[in-house]
Amino acid sequence: MNAVRLAVQLWLPAILLIVSLIELFLIPLLGGKRRRARRMTVRGVILLTLIFMMSIFSEVLDGPIEYRMADLFGNGVVFRIDMLSLIFMIFAAAIFFTVSLYTAVDIKGCGRERSFYMFFMITYMATLGTLMAGDLLSFFLFFEIMTFASFALMVHERGQKVIEAGSIYIYFGIAGGLSILAGILVLSAYTQNYEWITLGEKFGEIGAVKYVSAVFFIIGFGIKAGMVPLHHWVPVVYPKSHLSVNALSSGILMKIGGYGILRLIVSVLTSTQGQQEGNVTTILLTLQDIGAVVIWIGIITMIFGVIAALEQEKMVRMLAYHSVSQMGYVIMGIGVTAYLGFDGAMGFAGSVYHMINHGIFKALLFMVAGVVFFRTREKNMYKLGGLYRKMPFAAAVGLIAALGITGMPLFNGFASKSILHHAIIEAYEYGHPAFRWAEYLFTFVSACTTASFIKLYSHVFLGPMPEKYKYVKEKYNIGTIGMLVLALLVVFIGVFPNFLMNYAIIPSARAMEFDPYFIDKYLTSMNFFNTKDLNSMILVYTSGFIIYVAGVKFNLFHFHLPKQLDPESDFYQPLYKKSGEQIRSVFKKLEQIITTSDVFIYGVMLLLLIILLISFL
Repeated sequence: MNAVRLAVQLWLPAILLIVSLIELFLIPLLGGKRRRARRMTVRGVILLTLIFMMSIFSEVLDGPIEYRMADLFGNGVVFRIDMLSLIFMIFAAAIFFTVSLYTAVDIKGCGRERSFYMFFMITYMATLGTLMAGDLLSFFLFFEIMTFASFALMVHERGQKVIEAGSIYIYFGIAGGLSILAGILVLSAYTQNYEWITLGEKFGEIGAVKYVSAVFFIIGFGIKAGMVPLHHWVPVVYPKSHLSVNALSSGILMKIGGYGILRLIVSVLTSTQGQQEGNVTTILLTLQDIGAVVIWIGIITMIFGVIAALEQEKMVRMLAYHSVSQMGYVIMGIGVTAYLGFDGAMGFAGSVYHMINHGIFKALLFMVAGVVFFRTREKNMYKLGGLYRKMPFAAAVGLIAALGITGMPLFNGFASKSILHHAIIEAYEYGHPAFRWAEYLFTFVSACTTASFIKLYSHVFLGPMPEKYKYVKEKYNIGTIGMLVLALLVVFIGVFPNFLMNYAIIPSARAMEFDPYFIDKYLTSMNFFNTKDLNSMILVYTSGFIIYVAGVKFNLFHFHLPKQLDPESDFYQPLYKKSGEQIRSVFKKLEQIITTSDVFIYGVMLLLLIILLISFL
């Protein structure tokens, strides 16, 4: 056992990539009637890699683990696993595993299961690679692989409308990738380095160029995170994709955008260690400027997303806009981290915590929306009602997820939203008083979120039930297990909010050069269930109920955005159709290769595996 543990510690990135590649090689072999075996191997590999990652937790707690592969991809690849990356790697594996349970229900009967699970595993492998990447070029490589593989998942049904929607995703993805690449090239031209850990060594010496690079990075990562006004793809793609893909995208893939921005900021802060005082001051002032802008971008994203969500009739579009809004919370927290610099531990903790919490309850909400649709074939919440009688399990876990996203005490969202609330308070107490308005808007968005989920839950599960759903029956399957796991996590984190703080987030913050005074004073042994925070939630829920009642009474929930701001309006249909036709023809050829040329797949997978193995010799 000690030898195995040592091998995992020494070669974890290689092990993760090789195991994933072996699974990619096995998936085409397990065709036809061996679907169950294929699904089991996918879940088994994800679970195995999760165990590998958890096995090095104590070692990473003592300090980052770094792996250098000098001969790989020309310039070499650096993998660096610290507490921040390991937290998200473990979280990514957990989300992929629970979603893999749900896929057996979601894509059943849709065909092309082999290609779906192949791209599913490529996305998983690329996500882990992105999180392990210790340099910008490796990060960019895996980030782009993740984008294209997830595109294949989103257009799995291959219908014309699906392809048209997918074209928007891939165009935004390409634009985001090019923007990140531009940021890398601009920054590396002056710093002569691609590694995260040394990113800030010359950051204070490159003048206004650092702002240009920051804009490129924020745009690139902001697209993936669904940041307004770069969110256009989210409400377009989600209604056309499988619900399991939505759960995966909102659960972890959108978080990679937030992780990218956060990683840049903490890398710049960490690399100031040992630098001259003048350079450190310049870097802190630069981050303060960038952070102030990012805070307001986050606030705008929160507001736009939640208001758009309130106006939706269809469950999936509403949840899509809430993904945008909730990522606004994360972006705001990241902005506070940059704005306060070494004193920004609260923003760091809140953004990391909320990315995890949002991933859990949003994945669960998409799954609940899925099972409701599977049993009723209806996505319009106004045409549903009273389903708690026919679907008690879905109603129960749906309520848990709704209480999580709205921030009810004893459910997970309360903890991360409380930290983010404290973070924005610190922004005006230790920074500019204008951020007090950001706090007011924060509370307003939280109230609107509550109103939105009162609307969703009451229309779907409460009230009178339409006659046509009289014979609906809840069906329990392996996807039910995935939903139960996520629901239990929502409750566990809510009841024990200090567990993640003490064992993961605070150790990560201590490794990121944040002022220990702020960590010890505000984060260590934090009392979440204090009177002030509990009273603030009473205000949020009361305001949310008033907004809901006013919305129903004055018909405010049927307001329609101008067609230029509505991504599914006829205004954009010609663009979707034209681009969709082009991508459909390309994808049809690719699909033909995948379905008719298994030998080609085996060859490619084997070649990749051989190249990777040779590079380690």
